[in-house]
Formats: sequence, structure tokens, C-alpha cells
Amino acid sequence: MPQKENNSQGEEILDEYTRPWWQNSKIWLGVTVLVIAAVFAVVYKKTVLNTAITPAELKAAIVLFDISSQWKVTASVDDEDFKGIILAPEVSFRVRNVSKRNLSYVFLLGVFRFMDTGKVIGEGYRMTMRRPLPPGGESERITLNAGFGYRATSAAAFEKYKQDWRNTFCEVFAKSHNSGLTMLKTFYISRKIAGQDVEVTIK
Repeated sequence: MPQKENNSQGEEILDEYTRPWWQNSKIWLGVTVLVIAAVFAVVYKKTVLNTAITPAELKAAIVLFDISSQWKVTASVDDEDFKGIILAPEVSFRVRNVSKRNLSYVFLLGVFRFMDTGKVIGEGYRMTMRRPLPPGGESERITLNAGFGYRATSAAAFEKYKQDWRNTFCEVFAKSHNSGLTMLKTFYISRKIAGQDVEVTIK
């Protein structure tokens, strides 16, 4: 019996090599592995290699236009020692793709600072262009808000004491895929309050 069993196993092993190729499971397994590897390579090329961009390329590809800035009420405060609002700076703009390739998944970061000290007021960020922006394409309006700023009892109080405001600016950075953060532009923030026709020009 053991001898017959060994012979049977030997015939099964040989059968793998003598049967027609289309009936050979090992060949189909190899073909399957090759197909999966090819699909992975194509996906990797399209999603990683074809979208890779350097900081210099990203900066050269983006033009910010239709730019505006203002201060906007971002929160109400109802503490024991203070009741009022928080007015924070914000910038808004649109993006034009001036490169010859699509732009996608562009992370934008705005860092808001006081001009006299450079101290950070706050930061705002957005992930944009989840749908690729083609060459020559223009984005919808993008707004970045500091979230923090001045506190006062009302927006009218800010207008009344606007001469005490400190000049501020916003540094806008961008990142796409593995580019790393790169500086795009610096905006000076107007002293316009959203909803009010009051603005002091920064000289």
C-alpha cells in the first residue's frame, strides 16, 4: 500500500508538468500575479509618479487672483468676565492653474501675523481641488480665516476704535501630494469689517 501511494503522488506531480498549459494551475497562478503587479504599477504611476510635483513647480503653477481681505465675527463670547464677540482676519481669493498639468489635492495654509512684531494671530487652512483643476482652469473662491483676533463688545466698538488696530498680514503656503510646503504670496489685511462699509487704508 505505501508503495502504491508513493507512485500515485509521483504521477500527480508529473501531471502538473505534462498536462496542457491551459489546464495547469501553476501557470494561471503566475499569470494572475503578473496581472496584479501590472495593475498596481499602472495605478502607482497615475496616482503617485504622474502627480508628483516639486515646491518650485507648484509655486510656478499657481496664480492667486481676485484677492480680498477683511475682519469677520467668528465667535460670540459669554464668559463671566467678558461678553462680546471675536473679530478675526480673513483672506479670500481664487486660484488659476498656469501650468501644463492638472493640479489636484492642493492644501492651502494661511498664517496671520501682526506686522509690528511678527507674532502669529492664528491660522486657517483648506484642502482644495479634490477634483483636478486643468491647465488654464480657475477655482471657486477660497477663504482662509485666522479664527482668533480681537475681542470687543460689538462690531461697532471695533469701528469706533479702529485707530488702535495693529496692521496685519497673511502668508499663504501651499502643498500638493509630496511637494512639501512652499510660500505662495503675502497679503496685507484691510481693516474692513464684514457687513460694514468702513475701511482704513493701510499705507
